[in-house]
Amino acid sequence: MRVLATDKSEMISQVLFGETYKVLDLKGKWLLIQLHSDGYEGWIDSQQHHALSEETWLIFRDEPELVLTSMIENIPTATSSSLMLSFGSIFKKTLLKQYPDLIKNFPLKEFELIPSHFDADKMTSAAKKWEGTSYLWGGKTVLGVDCSGFVQLCAKTAGYQLFRDASQQAGQGKIVDFLEQAEPGNLAFFDNDEGQIIHVGIIISSGNIIHASGSVRIDTLDHYGIYNKELNKYTHKLRLIKTLKSS
Repeated sequence: MRVLATDKSEMISQVLFGETYKVLDLKGKWLLIQLHSDGYEGWIDSQQHHALSEETWLIFRDEPELVLTSMIENIPTATSSSLMLSFGSIFKKTLLKQYPDLIKNFPLKEFELIPSHFDADKMTSAAKKWEGTSYLWGGKTVLGVDCSGFVQLCAKTAGYQLFRDASQQAGQGKIVDFLEQAEPGNLAFFDNDEGQIIHVGIIISSGNIIHASGSVRIDTLDHYGIYNKELNKYTHKLRLIKTLKSS
């Protein structure tokens, strides 16, 4: 997904296999879309577009949603080609009608039903799989991911739909008053000198956070913010902590 309708425009996000969207506008070979999952908008090349009839969409919308929890899978097909899927890709039965050459035993066991309620343990377990992944602005795959995309995908497999950007995510969940009360699976948000939320990470244990900064890494977290031992300095200033649990 790009800011403007051109290949030279900045990438702001990516659409994963199985995700659906509404087409808002058309400009040449470019489509302005809005994702159904989080309302995020951006331009995609029409070659990446596959239209669904209204009848198919209504069936697809109401089907149980499975999500890929392994980092990457190369799915064989009935043809000589294959389908490369990344963590967070979605599967529903209707997709087999749209992609009839998929192997008969698709989806794989790595596709799991999304929990009906937020599961903090599943969140932290998913997050640790990403450790070492390179940072990429707008990225949402093992080939590169940004801080909010990383957190959004981990929350998705754990049963919570976050918005796309860190500043949007900061408005979700409930505030944790003190760092000492934080639990694994809580989100920590960080701001700049102007008070704008610019970064987010997942607390995985007391005093430790996993986040995408340069790469997905585990660093120390205290009342001031994130301390990077390799650089021997604080890299992010703590603003607030949120829990995604409903109670």
